[in-house]
Amino acid sequence: MKALIHLVPRSVPASAAEQARFEAALRETAEDLRGRGRSSGSSVHLMLRLSKDLFGPRTPYRAALEICGAPDRKASDRAFDDALWTGLGAQLADVARTDLSTLLVGEDVTFIASQRAPVRYQYLMRRKAGYSHDAYLARYREIHSRFGLVTPGILGYVQFHVDPEASRRAAALAGLGVWDVDSVSELHLESAEIFLGAIASSPVGAEAIADEEIFVDRAASFDFCSAVE
Repeated sequence: MKALIHLVPRSVPASAAEQARFEAALRETAEDLRGRGRSSGSSVHLMLRLSKDLFGPRTPYRAALEICGAPDRKASDRAFDDALWTGLGAQLADVARTDLSTLLVGEDVTFIASQRAPVRYQYLMRRKAGYSHDAYLARYREIHSRFGLVTPGILGYVQFHVDPEASRRAAALAGLGVWDVDSVSELHLESAEIFLGAIASSPVGAEAIADEEIFVDRAASFDFCSAVE
């Protein structure tokens, strides 16, 4: 299982001092989560949005925490949830808008495996009206994945399939407000510049957007690019 926490800062735009405080609090939280999850074999990565990110100008998220459980741990393992999430929102409330921040629990579906890349593109996606969560995920996995497989300039491609009930429960335990995302597309990158240069002359981006119009509520979906610590 895996969990993703996407965080909206309390101050936007933030001063240099506020940004430093935000990042320091997240590093402290990441260390705390590592301590909580050490006995279960989980790992924690902090992702901070690139300062000159060209993606998602209306995306409010400025950081993310990725918690990866041991390979045999499932999204439905409530003991794992309880140990990690309880009180997390209160811990971050001084620096983050907890009502606007996410906690998403689910499973990775890996199409192109990569070692830990220095940059991660994330696209938080919601399904279009008329699609059930299961029908959305089936189309996303079986049809839309073909675009990720041929996207140039990437080191890895992963679909994160959200478990709505596990996410709702974890978000409530944590005191974080957003859980109703259907999936997250993840592209693992060497750099944003290499990726942008590669896709500039490729038709894949336009073709992927056209396919998304069929089953994705693009107005309610958000993307951004982060450095991985």
